[in-house]
Amino acid sequence: MDSSQNQSQMSVDDSEEGQRIINLQNLIEKNIEIEQQIEKNTIDASLSAIESIISKANDIVKGYEERRTNSTELVLDTELLRRNHEVVGKAIEYNSNFTDIMMVSAIENLVFKETEEDWNAICSLAVQFGAPHFTNDSMLPFIDVTPKERIPKQRAQRKPKSQVAEKRPKISDKLERKDEGAASVSHILKQIRQIYKDGGNQPIPYFKLICNPDNFMDTVQNALQVSFLVKENYIAVENGADGLPLVRVVPNHKAPGQAESSQAICSIDVAYCNKMVKHYSIHQPLLKKLHE
Repeated sequence: MDSSQNQSQMSVDDSEEGQRIINLQNLIEKNIEIEQQIEKNTIDASLSAIESIISKANDIVKGYEERRTNSTELVLDTELLRRNHEVVGKAIEYNSNFTDIMMVSAIENLVFKETEEDWNAICSLAVQFGAPHFTNDSMLPFIDVTPKERIPKQRAQRKPKSQVAEKRPKISDKLERKDEGAASVSHILKQIRQIYKDGGNQPIPYFKLICNPDNFMDTVQNALQVSFLVKENYIAVENGADGLPLVRVVPNHKAPGQAESSQAICSIDVAYCNKMVKHYSIHQPLLKKLHE
């Protein structure tokens, strides 16, 4: 029931708005007729006709001051106001021969006295027909206050950073640290050297070395620790004849700065780890944890 009432109210509003638009269009046409008859009518007749149009326009919008103005209605209302102003100006100019140039000349003669300007002369005339404007006492301190000049802040120039050459330590102390991580890496290095020696100094299959058939996380940890040993040039990784990587021990350890730089990328997941366990028939991990 409420929805139907809302729809009916909207339709009534639309129809009233459409009627106002039609009435404004009729007033604009009436304005055009008055403009075309300025030369025939007296100034009193022209001004009375314009006054009648203004009165009718006020009656059209009366009671709708708080409404949401339609764009078409707003354009027509503005156009009517502009045309009324022009018709009044043309009527005065035609009947009295008073033009804008004459008004400018009168102002210049009244204001400009030789080399000085006296605008108070116009103010003294205008104040006789003006209405006094009252200002709240609380606003008096803000009258005739010079606005503060806003000075834009300048961005501070950034100091260029000095280029520092990268320096790497000649001797790494990672394996000499006594924390748990360094001890685990040292323990892995000892095991790899022993396995390498027991195997007649033959390269060790990489995945056979790191894979733990019972714990994949141990496999990842072994790969991480082996990567540290490769980086410090304690061991080296090379490709085997079957395309799988092999690990060999570097007999004469050199600092990383003295050895040629290289990069090896290894990707392993649980499925590939299980595949390597079957490939090398791994039943027990070669590398044991430090606590074991």
